This record gives sequence, structure tokens and C-alpha cells, in this order.
Amino acid sequence: MASGSVIRYKGARGEVFRIKYRDAAGRQVMETLGAAADGWNERKAQRELRNRMTDVERDGYRRPQPLSFAAFAARWQRDYLPGRNLKPSTTLDYENTIRRHLLPFFGELDLASITPADVDAYIAAKTGKLSPKTIGNHLGTLRVMFKVAIRWNLTSSNPVTGVDPPRVEQAEMQVLSGAEITRLLVAYGELEREAEVDEPAWWRLTRRIVTVALATAARRGELLALRWHDVQLVEELLTVRESLVRGRFQTPKSRSSRRTIELGPRARAALEEQWQQSLYRGDDELVFGHPLLGTPLDPSKLSRDYMRPALKRAKIEKPFRVWHDLRHTALTHEAAAGNPQAYVQLKAGHSQGSITERYIHAAQVLFPGAAAKGEERLFGPNVLIDEGR
Repeated sequence: MASGSVIRYKGARGEVFRIKYRDAAGRQVMETLGAAADGWNERKAQRELRNRMTDVERDGYRRPQPLSFAAFAARWQRDYLPGRNLKPSTTLDYENTIRRHLLPFFGELDLASITPADVDAYIAAKTGKLSPKTIGNHLGTLRVMFKVAIRWNLTSSNPVTGVDPPRVEQAEMQVLSGAEITRLLVAYGELEREAEVDEPAWWRLTRRIVTVALATAARRGELLALRWHDVQLVEELLTVRESLVRGRFQTPKSRSSRRTIELGPRARAALEEQWQQSLYRGDDELVFGHPLLGTPLDPSKLSRDYMRPALKRAKIEKPFRVWHDLRHTALTHEAAAGNPQAYVQLKAGHSQGSITERYIHAAQVLFPGAAAKGEERLFGPNVLIDEGR
């Protein structure tokens, strides 16, 4: 039976553990496992050596020829990504993460020699420059890449496994009150009346988008991809089938995102007004397209030129993220209205109820009178009853 040994040595990182053995081709392999500071010890190293010996005996393991991370990344993008049937936006995210971040840091390193310590060093280098959530996304990309590398027998371990990602603090939701929503819609009317020549159409369009966003809790991309065949005004229904992401139309982000939403009177009125004034009413035309061209809208332009100025006019000074927090506002008010969590979850298109629970909690905090309203609905007007009689 093949044999090997554990080697301990003192390095720049303190005590480091290596294993030495011969692979199925008879080549001597010297593999660095990691430092004691990373949790490695004699027993753990011996166990890893036994695992490697088993791989040699049972599977004919041969240590891969040296391969740089950059060369592997190119192969991964060429041979792995296309067959995953990913959305174009997801593929683009992977490619941007690799090109702009992972390659500059790991590109010249030997793929099989990358250790958890290298991944920790990457986290440290990016901390303060990128958000913890973004760094976590990068680690997710690395994890998938190394999982494939192991399957392709290009390396024997995944250095991301066991690495602690940076702690992500949940961004605080900003929710508009009923009074703030009223002020916002009034502000749109004022800005429309004050606008020059071609601008009133844009203020009207944005007001309708904001109204429908608040009434339906639809995501930005879902609103901007909405077509007239998705809207049934008589039946008072709106169906989400597409999403506009980075200028491309694609299916919604998950199966639960493909949903039908009941329209209330305010949403229906806004959509009827849009239908009456739009130049583009074909079934396949966009509901909220360019007023003159019917082409997809630029969400950044809408936010910069027509949403933020309206918030300022309405004297809403909280750090409001226009698209995200319109949705947060809609869902929090849905929960505060006493609608069941299952209904709120379906309307939001959430795949998990735990996501919806954030809005249930926010509603309890922001709308302390909701309990009394709930009891009035259950028991009628607030009349004290002596249950002992």
C-alpha cells in the first residue's frame, strides 16, 4: 500500500502542515494543507493524508499538472457557464466578478496551491472597498469554481470551504407613511404643471409608475417589462411574465416571481390613464415605455430626473432608495392592513416565507395601532365585555 508522511515546518505564518506522498503515476507530491493558525494540527493532517492515499489506491488519483487560476477561469467560463442555462444577467455578473476582481488577485497563482489563507487575504484586501454583501457574492463565485475544479480533477480541495464570510448587516428598510405617499403624489402634480413643453408627459408617466409600484409591490424590472397583454383591466389582474435587467428582457428571477397580482382601484385607474394617453397600445407594446418612442425606459434616468426631484419636492428627506423602498413600502402596508402572510408572499413573489416575515415585523413596529384595528375587525367596536356573566 502506498505511504506518505506529514511534514511540519515553521514559516512566515507560523507552524504549517504539509503532506508528502506519491500519486498513481509514481510522481512525488508535496502538498501544503495550511497553518496551525487556520486550525491544522497533526491529527487533521494525518486524516487528510489517509484520504489522499485512499484516492490514489481506489481512484488512481494523479496530482494535476500546474494550472494557473487565470487559465482555469478561462476554461470555466468557456466550458462550464454556457451549459448552465443561466440568465444573461447572471452570466454577466460572473464574468465581471472574475475579470474585475478575482483575476487581479488570484490570476497568477497555481490553482491547486490556493489555500483558505489566500481567500482570507482576498477578503481583507476588499474590505472597505466593497460592501460585505458583494464580497460574499465573490466568495460564492469562487466556491462554485473550485467545486467544478475538484470534479475536473484539477485540485483536491475547495479553499473557500470553512472560510468565514464578512458579516452582512441587513439594510434598514425605508417605508413611506400614508401622509408621505399623499405628499409625493401631490408633488408630481405640481411638477407636471410647472414643467416645460415636453416634460409634463414624463412627470405623468413617472407618477403612474410610482402609483402602480406602490399598489402592486412589483419590482423595477417587472414594471419596466410589463406589456399590455399582461394587463387585464376588466378582470382587474396584472401578470408578471418578464423582467428588464440591464436593458435585456428575461424571465423573472424565480418561479415564484412569475405571478398574477390583483389590481386595486388606484392601480387600475393609473393603468387606464396610461392606456388612454399612450401612443403604443398593441398587445406586445410596453405599458411603461418611452412616451414618444415606446422603447424601454432607463431606470437610472427615471430615478435621477423624475423620482428623486419629486421626493425632494414632497420634503421626504429620509435615505430613500427609490425602486427598492417603493416595494418595501408596498409590502409593509400590505402586512399592516392585516392581509395574511401567504397573500403578501404571493403578491411579492417571494420564494421563501422568511423573506416576507421582514415586512410582517416592520408592520408591527411602524403601525402600532394595527393590533387594535385587528381586534375591532374580530370583535366589533371597542366595547368592554364582562366574560364572567
